[in-house]
Amino acid sequence: FWLKLREVCCIPIPKCTKHNGQMTADKPSPDSKQQPTKKGGKEPLIQQFELKDVFPHFCDRKTKLLPLSDVPYVLRAMGWTIYGDEEKTIKEQVEKVDGVGKPVSLQTMQSWVEENGKSYVKSYEDAYNALGTLCHEGIIGDKSNTIKVPFLRHLVTEVGDKMKPETFDKILKGGDMPSNSAIKGDTCSLDEFLTFLQK
Repeated sequence: FWLKLREVCCIPIPKCTKHNGQMTADKPSPDSKQQPTKKGGKEPLIQQFELKDVFPHFCDRKTKLLPLSDVPYVLRAMGWTIYGDEEKTIKEQVEKVDGVGKPVSLQTMQSWVEENGKSYVKSYEDAYNALGTLCHEGIIGDKSNTIKVPFLRHLVTEVGDKMKPETFDKILKGGDMPSNSAIKGDTCSLDEFLTFLQK
């Protein structure tokens, strides 16, 4: 449940536009100006895990190989942020070693991770800037960086890989976590929301 919400909310998005009644988000420009950040800075927003600890949960138990289609899931389980349009490129790079369309070995994945990993780790600052931009533009909140939960719910249930509204509601109620780990009410601060996502 957490991965989808993190994926939607923690990617720097400098601009969202509406086309034919549909809201779409453009991929960030490296030159885009972002709002100042609060706590957390350059530390990764999401806890990072080693590939060797994640890979066995996804690979075939007998062959110890990973289906090519599961490569992005493994990277996300490591705590990385992978854009939807990056999945194809990543799979193409990985399959060059073990063969087109063939399952991937741990060694192949580890080599790819060592070479490319750092560009997929998003910091607290990245997430703060992304959500701050969405607030400032009035898409999920207001210029005081207060998130309006109904606006955020609409965004994640209507844009991109849509999340079911019930899933969103369950996440904000804390899912299977203790009851004090929930977003209560229709608004919350940017820092409160990011701290919630880190739990």
